[in-house]
Amino acid sequence: QLRQFGANIYVADLIVISMTREMGPLLTAIVLAGRSGSAIASEIGTMVVTEEIDTLKVMAINPVRYLVIPKLYAMLLVLPVLALMSILIASFGAMVIGYFYLDITPLVFYGRIEDSILFTDILTGLAKSIIFAGIIVITGSFYGFNVKGGGEAVGRNTTASVVTAIFLVILADSILGLLFYFEG
Repeated sequence: QLRQFGANIYVADLIVISMTREMGPLLTAIVLAGRSGSAIASEIGTMVVTEEIDTLKVMAINPVRYLVIPKLYAMLLVLPVLALMSILIASFGAMVIGYFYLDITPLVFYGRIEDSILFTDILTGLAKSIIFAGIIVITGSFYGFNVKGGGEAVGRNTTASVVTAIFLVILADSILGLLFYFEG
């Protein structure tokens, strides 16, 4: 669409800023909510059904400290890294498309990226990723620990966990987007 107005050089600006501030962290979090959030909920839910959580309590082991905290640390580390990877891959893909379809050389594309991206854009994306990681782990753990019944309840709670985590991630993205917009 920008080619119609002779503004195809701004594709680099649009892609990099939108991927860094919004789409990279959000899409990565949605994928991880479906993949890892469901795994967390089903693992803990199965442990509740098979009374392994009760066994941990009898052995004086805090189930949250033993099961949830390591998952939280891992997600806090992995989600920002994956978000950065998605930003880099999307930027490279945009550069390839820009080269073949918009006649933008990679050097010009990289120059536009360098001119348009700010360090605060990167920090915004990383901050969102960290908050999304917490939401995914806490939601999966909450639904896992609240399984009542048998295997069917594990499936129900796992599905509910994924749906709730995706909703909360999108809601948090909206709120954080407004906060970061008015702060900047």
